[in-house]
Amino acid sequence: MNYLLFIILCIIIILYISSIFINNSNIDKNKTTVIENKIKDKIKKTIIENKIKDKITQDIDNLKNKKNRTNIITICIIFIIFLIFIIYYISKFGFINGLWYLFLTWIFFTIATPTPQSGLMVSLPLKIIYGVHMDKSQLIISIFSLIVIFILHYKFQYLLNYGVFGKVINEIIKKNAYLVIFTSIIGSTTISGLFDNLIDIINKKTIQFDKFIFNIILTIISFIYYNKVMKENNLYKILT
Repeated sequence: MNYLLFIILCIIIILYISSIFINNSNIDKNKTTVIENKIKDKIKKTIIENKIKDKITQDIDNLKNKKNRTNIITICIIFIIFLIFIIYYISKFGFINGLWYLFLTWIFFTIATPTPQSGLMVSLPLKIIYGVHMDKSQLIISIFSLIVIFILHYKFQYLLNYGVFGKVINEIIKKNAYLVIFTSIIGSTTISGLFDNLIDIINKKTIQFDKFIFNIILTIISFIYYNKVMKENNLYKILT
């Protein structure tokens, strides 16, 4: 009887121990399965993230290439326009006189008109290539042109008499109609600022709305006073 009980007890112990091992093996299998699933999920996530990164990088490269092409085309157009002016003035007035008339024309439209058509030939490429604000470029160009004009007027006045634009500048200084120059610089600078904002909007950059409105108001005021002073001093007659 004692032997039988002993055998039964041994069997129970063996079964218990074997069940522990079976459970542990199942737990280990479950753990292994969970770990494998986590690794697979991580690999899938990494693959998806890499695909998204590659897509974003490709889109950015495409945008950069498109922007570069647009910049090159814009600069080429500006260069062609400038080249046409050079050819026109040289063919009409000769090489030396043609270049001088072209320079006077550029100076005149920089400081004696409230529009930045000549300054854009410099400020626009600087904006496209280096990101320089166009209103700042225009202001520097206007100051440079103003210094050149005063030097020419007081030291080499005869050089200004070669062209109609030079004569107008001489008359502006003689009649102390400096408001023409002041309103021209203000107008050309604010319009350049508006062009700068427009380019930023196209490139999906944020702009200062209050500065945008301020530039519009200043532009309108400068045009009104420019027209008034030009009429009061009969400067339009010289141009015609």
